[in-house]
Amino acid sequence: MARLTVLVVDRQEIRRKELARGLASYAYEVVTAADGDEGQRFAEGLSPDAVVIEAALAGPVMAAVAGEAGPLRILLDDGVEAPDAGPGPVVAVAGLAPEAIVRKVRTALLGRELGIPADARLEALEGNLLALPLLELLPNLRRLVVSGRVLLADGEVALEEGEAVAARAGAVRGAKAFARLARTTFGSFRVLVGPAAVPREIAEDMLSLMALAMEDQTRFAEACGRLPDLASRLRLVIGPAFFATQFTPGQQGVLAGAHGGGTIRDFVDRTPELDGVVLGDIADLRELGLVAFDEPEIRVRVVTDSTADLPPEVAEANRIHVVPLSVLFGKEIYKDGIDLRPAAFYELLQDHKRGHPQTSPPTKGEFLATYRQVVGRSDVVSVHISEKMSKTVTHARAAVKEGSDDFRTLRGDGAPAMEVVDSLQVSTGLGLLAVIAARLALRRLDASEIRARVEAMRPRIHLLFVVDTLEYLARGGRIGQAQAWFGGLLGIKPILGVVNGEVVPVDRVRGGANAQARLVALLKERVEAGRPVVVGIAHAAAPEWAARLRGLLHGAFEIAELLESEIGPVVGTHVGPGCVGAAVFQPTGDELALLAPPA
Repeated sequence: MARLTVLVVDRQEIRRKELARGLASYAYEVVTAADGDEGQRFAEGLSPDAVVIEAALAGPVMAAVAGEAGPLRILLDDGVEAPDAGPGPVVAVAGLAPEAIVRKVRTALLGRELGIPADARLEALEGNLLALPLLELLPNLRRLVVSGRVLLADGEVALEEGEAVAARAGAVRGAKAFARLARTTFGSFRVLVGPAAVPREIAEDMLSLMALAMEDQTRFAEACGRLPDLASRLRLVIGPAFFATQFTPGQQGVLAGAHGGGTIRDFVDRTPELDGVVLGDIADLRELGLVAFDEPEIRVRVVTDSTADLPPEVAEANRIHVVPLSVLFGKEIYKDGIDLRPAAFYELLQDHKRGHPQTSPPTKGEFLATYRQVVGRSDVVSVHISEKMSKTVTHARAAVKEGSDDFRTLRGDGAPAMEVVDSLQVSTGLGLLAVIAARLALRRLDASEIRARVEAMRPRIHLLFVVDTLEYLARGGRIGQAQAWFGGLLGIKPILGVVNGEVVPVDRVRGGANAQARLVALLKERVEAGRPVVVGIAHAAAPEWAARLRGLLHGAFEIAELLESEIGPVVGTHVGPGCVGAAVFQPTGDELALLAPPA
């Protein structure tokens, strides 16, 4: 692929020559002009891909190549007031050495070639692994012979002339670290252009290294399917089979290392072989009955309540304890999600002879029982439905206060940390926050930090929903202002949202299909375009509406993760069948990596 043609227009001869020499060394075709008139002629005649231009000369030169498909404009700003030259990066050249100016200009040019934006100071290219995975980025950097560093949330890859010379993932280094980073699919990356200046740790060329990483990805996924959570502790089992088995060198290494104790993940970290190879050997030994695993120790357990509407498999995968609320049909009492699942509930709801159900929060005693199950080995972060909608969080706080002495005794080595969080949300909005807390716990943040992060993220959970009728919300007393706003309107579908812990009217449209499209448009107004989001969809006996909403959301957002659920009996009591809604959360680049699903 041909490199860019770059026009350098600069009255400072030394700087102009240094730019030309530096850019030409990277195989750009460089043409120089010493003044604005010459620059304008070259711009009109050459149609360059990029123009690097002194600020004071920018107006007339850039006017000659104006248009939607015009060249990339890189302005050399030396502090002189200049006419508007249109959009493009700016290099503040005051005090910069020539090589530093060249490096910034090259960063901008690489951004143009790779389709990756540079930051405002032209110090790095910034992208997202969802849009451009590492194993797609690196071949492009190799093609363009880039030296520098690719920074990820959990490590980095150092490049010399496009080849990987070193890699780091936590404490792991070399090809093993490279293969581990190649599995990373969440989070942002930064490309810093310039000499990597690190000792060579990787012998393989880039193509061989990528093939190695892809092979290890396959091994890793297959082995993880045969093993428990990687936080489980590895334990050697010595029996008759131990002395009768011929072990491979890799298995011998596992058996020798198992004496050191620790978790599966700890063992993989301290073993030089690639992760997938090591895990495959551990899985083989497990199937031979020669290693066993103890339940992982989790520093922080997350508790939520059933109004989060979390599917059981999601709660289990993220190790979330769910305390049920109750639904009362007359004298019959059901535990939400335990005695009464959504499908059965909506059938009962249609039976008008039973009357409208009532809901009840978990008691203080029910919270005490749940907390006692976990405080012996873990701290607790308890995330619940908005206090403005339910007394659930009030009862959770009361349980923490009353049980403090009991919890201290159960722990044995001091009082556990107990953090109760009012989510200011409900249903899938609460569900997203509970999953966020659980993902932070899996990455071993402590309870107070999890609470602080969840409360900081809380305002960025945007939950909107459409109800089939306001009847159920009115019965439950949830829509004072909304009822007045929509009351008496025929054929109108209300769009409601949860704002500061309360249900409020957001918009209104005519017809269900229009409501969903408008709901998605409103969500788009609440987040930054082009950056990944985490989405939750929930519906009340309306799978077809949920499917349509899912399609609209996929068309509107770059979705990093999508959680789908049915609205359970407690929330369903208040919204009624036919409700469908979505919650959108936009993490920062660093948050996106922290919140990735567990391996």
